[in-house]
Order: sequence, then structure tokens, then C-alpha cells
Amino acid sequence: MRITLKQLQVFEAVARSGQVAKAAAMVNLSSPATSMALAELERQLATRLFERSGNRLLLNSQGSMLLPMASKVLQQASDIEIAFASPAALLAGTLHVSASNTIGNFLLTKAAVAFGQQHTDARIELTIDNTRNVVRQVADFRAELGFIEGYCLDSRIVAAPWHQDRLSIFCHPAHPLAGKRVTPEQLSGCAWVLREEGSGTREYFVNNANQLGLHPEVKFSFPTPDAIKQAVKQGAGLGVLSELTIERELARREFGIVNVAGLTLTRPFYLIRHKHLSFTPLASAFIDFCSDFLQLSHQVEAK
Repeated sequence: MRITLKQLQVFEAVARSGQVAKAAAMVNLSSPATSMALAELERQLATRLFERSGNRLLLNSQGSMLLPMASKVLQQASDIEIAFASPAALLAGTLHVSASNTIGNFLLTKAAVAFGQQHTDARIELTIDNTRNVVRQVADFRAELGFIEGYCLDSRIVAAPWHQDRLSIFCHPAHPLAGKRVTPEQLSGCAWVLREEGSGTREYFVNNANQLGLHPEVKFSFPTPDAIKQAVKQGAGLGVLSELTIERELARREFGIVNVAGLTLTRPFYLIRHKHLSFTPLASAFIDFCSDFLQLSHQVEAK
């Protein structure tokens, strides 16, 4: 058996992208050469690794078994190259990062742009989705790093606290509860506008509310903070979002805050990676840069 690193690289790229054409661009090969490399790998292993669904290639059970092994081999080969590379080469290439909505839109976008401006040979490919899908992308090796707002119980993932955040319950300024401190019982029967299922913001809030006997009646759910804010402005009910997302509206007095006695709203953001992958120098540099960038941003805002 003569499996090559290029074949494993092609396999991982197809698994990550789901399409031969996209994988070909990722590994700098033509589409026919990519297809041939994948076919040769399947011939050598005497098994199919993908099933076709429309125009996408999806890992089957054999492919899912191979993926972590292939990624580990490629990581080890990369470590060898890195050990003998020049310092400048360590901060070059593409880093695939996946972040949940609040983190991606309000923290990482600016940091990714600033990092790219400072390290011109590096490219940050940032995907923004909800927590559930971010975890899935890291678990499937489609992202090297993930930043999430909710819990992660996937055994394939290593998670570490990364940043602190606080949720706020807010409402239309004319709402009877605007600006008041209430008990959980006083919120019984209130309509709520929350993020969609799979959102870390929704999961964290509902779990903590349930511990106080508060079971929010979700009247509307939306996948973006802007949609939730618009619904609350129309009087649809009480909203729950990170303070990061409503700072401007609060400054303009477009929302009222509702404080609930005993309800914990401070939460951690988490940095996640696959347990079979260690951080590359580029990933480590980006993580450190983001931490410094956020600290500097807070200092500027404090002034």
C-alpha cells in the first residue's frame, strides 16, 4: 500500500468542502487531478469513502473513520515542516475559523481584519453560524478553531473559557416592565423573542431561567440579533441578547432593561478545537492577537 500525503490532503479537503471543485482549489490541483487522487485512495483502501447527495459528497461510515486518522497524519507532517520553517513562514496561509453569531459579528470580524492587515501573508477565513453548527464544523475538521457562546458536550471537542459576556433582557421602552426589577413569577405569561434552536444565547438563557422555575413562552424566534431587535421594537415581547448587540440602542433609549432577581446572565465564551489537532503557529498567533485586540478595544471604550 502506497498512500501519499497528497491523497490524504485531497481526502480531507473533499470531506471539509463536500465538493471536488472546491477541494481542488484548496489543494492547488485541477478538478480531474483531485478526482483521480481520491479514486486512487479509495482503490488502495478497497472501499468507498463518500456517498453522493446531489452535487455534494458526504462522508460514509468508512470515510468518517478515516478522517481523524488522516487529519492526525497531516498535522504531524505539518509539524515537521513547521519545525524546520523560517519564522516568517509560520504566519502565512489560510486559517479556517468558525464563530457563533455574537462573537463573530461583534468581536472577531474586526480582529480578523486587523490581523490580516498586520500579517499580509495570512488569511483568516471566518464562518459565522450558531453554536451548534460551529461545534459541528470543528468536529468535522472544516474549521481549525471555533468560538462559541454555549455549552459543548461533544466528546471530540476540547473547550476552554476565552472571554466573558453578559446577556440582557430588554423590551420596548413603553413596556410595563421596562426599567424594573422583577421576580421570575412576575414574568409568567410574558411573550418572548429569542434566538433559534441551536443558539448558545438561547440555550444559556433558557437553562438558567428554568433553574428559577421560569419557563419562557417563546412566541417568536429568529436567527439574527437584528431580527430580534426589530421584533422587540414592534412590541412582540421580551428579548434576550448579549449586551454587545444592543449597546447602541440602549444609548439611544430605544430599549428598556428588565432585571430579574436571582437570574444569572454573565456567561463565558469558549474557544474550541478538535481533540486530535493541536494549534498551529498561525492559529496560536491569531488567538493571542484576538485577546490583545479585545483588551485594547475595552480600554479605548473605557476612555
